[in-house]
Amino acid sequence: MEKNDSIPKSNRKKWFLGITATILLLLAIFPFALDFYLQKKLPDLINKKTPYKLELKNFDLSLISGDFTATDLKISTKNPNDKKITQIDGNVKKIKIKDFGVWKAIFSKSYHADQFLLNDSTVKMRLAPKSDKEKKSSKKTDIHINNIVLSNVFADIVNADGKPVFTGKNINVKLTDIEQNKDDAKIPLAFKEFKIDAQEVKIGVNDFYQINSDKIFAANKTLDLRKFHLVPIQSPEKYNSKNVFDFASERLLATDFNISKDSLIVSDIIFTQPDLKVTSTGKNIVEKEKNPKEIEMKIGMKNINFQKGKIVVLQADKDKTASVDNFNFKLSNIVFDKNTVKEKIPFRFTNHDIEADNIYLKANKLQAVKIKKISSKNSDILIEKFQMIALGRSTNKDLFNIDTDEIKIINNKTKYVGQKLNIQLDGLEIKTPSIKIVSASQKSKPKKSDSPLPEFALNLGFIKISNGKFAQNSQGKEKLSVGKFDILVNRIVSGNEYMKNDLPFKANNHSITAQKVFLDAGKYYTLKLAELKNSGKQTEIKELQYLPKYSRAGFSKVIAKESDLYTIKVKKIGITDSNSKLFKNPQIDISKVDIDGLHCNIYHDLAPPDDDAARYLFSKKLRGMKMPMFVKNVAIKNSSLEYEENAENSNIPGKLTFDKFGINITNVNNGKIKGRPTVINADARFAFYGTADTQVNWKFDVMNLEDKYTINGKILKLSAENVNLFVRPYLNVTLDGNIDYLKFDYYGTNAGIAGKFYFKYNEMYVNLLNKKGNERKLLSKVANWFVKNESTGEPDHVVIEKKREADRSFFSMLWQGIMEGLKKYLI
Repeated sequence: MEKNDSIPKSNRKKWFLGITATILLLLAIFPFALDFYLQKKLPDLINKKTPYKLELKNFDLSLISGDFTATDLKISTKNPNDKKITQIDGNVKKIKIKDFGVWKAIFSKSYHADQFLLNDSTVKMRLAPKSDKEKKSSKKTDIHINNIVLSNVFADIVNADGKPVFTGKNINVKLTDIEQNKDDAKIPLAFKEFKIDAQEVKIGVNDFYQINSDKIFAANKTLDLRKFHLVPIQSPEKYNSKNVFDFASERLLATDFNISKDSLIVSDIIFTQPDLKVTSTGKNIVEKEKNPKEIEMKIGMKNINFQKGKIVVLQADKDKTASVDNFNFKLSNIVFDKNTVKEKIPFRFTNHDIEADNIYLKANKLQAVKIKKISSKNSDILIEKFQMIALGRSTNKDLFNIDTDEIKIINNKTKYVGQKLNIQLDGLEIKTPSIKIVSASQKSKPKKSDSPLPEFALNLGFIKISNGKFAQNSQGKEKLSVGKFDILVNRIVSGNEYMKNDLPFKANNHSITAQKVFLDAGKYYTLKLAELKNSGKQTEIKELQYLPKYSRAGFSKVIAKESDLYTIKVKKIGITDSNSKLFKNPQIDISKVDIDGLHCNIYHDLAPPDDDAARYLFSKKLRGMKMPMFVKNVAIKNSSLEYEENAENSNIPGKLTFDKFGINITNVNNGKIKGRPTVINADARFAFYGTADTQVNWKFDVMNLEDKYTINGKILKLSAENVNLFVRPYLNVTLDGNIDYLKFDYYGTNAGIAGKFYFKYNEMYVNLLNKKGNERKLLSKVANWFVKNESTGEPDHVVIEKKREADRSFFSMLWQGIMEGLKKYLI
């Protein structure tokens, strides 16, 4: 019979159940056993297995509940010289962690707890340098604690370079019902209740900035920071940005401070003695365009208040480019949300109140701005004692010295709508501006910018400038000055669409008054105006003086060739504009010019070398003007003209005078405005030499390329004595007798003059003179045998024809035509 070694089924079942029960028992008692083991051996394990030394009086650990409590805990680094590991030196009176997910921490690296409590503790840490793996990793550690309570904690945590991560004394913190927000577009943390109290706090923001505060207090919806300071911790050249910011404030106080996952709402924020310093790095950093995420949170502040603040801006070489010595600044009802962030100014506000003293702005190396005070209450802005100052001299750029007592901006409603700037002001007032320009000796042409103008719209109620002064100097000499000016412009509208027009704006009406105007009119002349007024289409000028810089003798010495010397004075000029344009596609289009009380003296000295250059008639000169011009009517009245010519070796200059002069000229133009008449007609009447009534008509077509013209005139009761004033210096003769009238009816081209000449006279005698001006009696007697000393009846005309000398003017040619007629009558 074989032996049966098999185990009965009933025994195998008992064995299996026993093993299972044993395993379950072990699993059941394992946590308790592990708790017991860790309570007994945890300090030893840490001391043996880690680079740290741990001492503690009591602790309680439960792996099941996740609770941990320890008292009188001391921890330190065994080797304080090992910089590769985090250095720790701490004393903890009590630490407590509730409901810590141990198994999640072990298996999924998720660190969650219900409460973290730390009492009467001092912690010093120097963090180990990050490994290459940690630097490359972008995965965030999953840490969350529902409630945090710190009581009387001293912390000194620095990074591997010894720079603060977080340090503070007497730290007391209570945060309850902490909510984390995984959405980067929202506020990362929110609390049901928070209370923070700490002293001498330092927080490392990043590798470049650190926040310091002597005292932090936050409780009951109030945030109070004392001696707050955002500090740059590296030299400016190490920053990869255009500017480095240093901001301090004696106190930052925020009341009614509410934080949720979606919003940050603060009723009042006060910055006491804020001090901002901006230092340029000298780098031109171009920001890369990014696709900004939608801001899904709302930041609202009822009031923000800066009290007794300071600002200074420095260049990389420490040169100050901007500063404000003292400012007070209030904003009300500020909103920052996903809609405002897309606009040029990423927030909105309803009211503001601004005061700033001693403002300085250096626009460039040669120009700066100083303002004594700026104050703004809601929509009104007042600028007191505005100054623009030239800091040196420039050979290629104009510099400005401007001094203004007051600038007032009334009801400013300027704002951005999307990307478009809407400039809207009820008015702009500027009082007593004094403007001085130091002109460059060698001006460089401004470079054309290819970048388009930003979108804008301007709506300005009025601009008023009162009691202003203006001066422009170049190389130490005054070029232009205005003793006093006043400007008023009403209803000004502008925008991008106006940039294509002649004027980049439109105005309903304007009034400009300037007094004591001086202009350096070139090498030889100055221009002075007692007063100039312009109101839209109407311009009025009083007491105009166009004066030579030299005496007659001095002028003759400085000119290289013969040239006329002008002295012009006018009592009053009135100009009525039609459609003139001054900027884009400029043109002169005037309805009427009225000139009252003109006195013009023209002096010509024949002693300098002859000017052999070709002289063009007026029609050709007008055609040569590049700017289109049309003046419908020019009227001159109550005027006088004088022409004096000093012939070589003559004792006195020859002289022509035209008194009680009046002329009416129509259609003065250069033929460049289409559709306008091109025939210029001039009708003049005056007293020749003060007594002889004279009428002249002159007509020519400016577009006639041969410069054809007609001119006719009549002179009545002309005394021979007056004629001698001009005849004597040229012909060295004098005439005796009476002239009833002299008429001419001439025509011609640029080649010469021709036509009919009429002359009625009686008892006419010729006296020949020697070089000293004494009469040569014998020659005179002989000459008078051949002179017809009287014309009887109605005289017939003589026909003259005179070729024009190319280097002589039109009036010289006319005078030669008259002299030619006289010769034919008298000889």
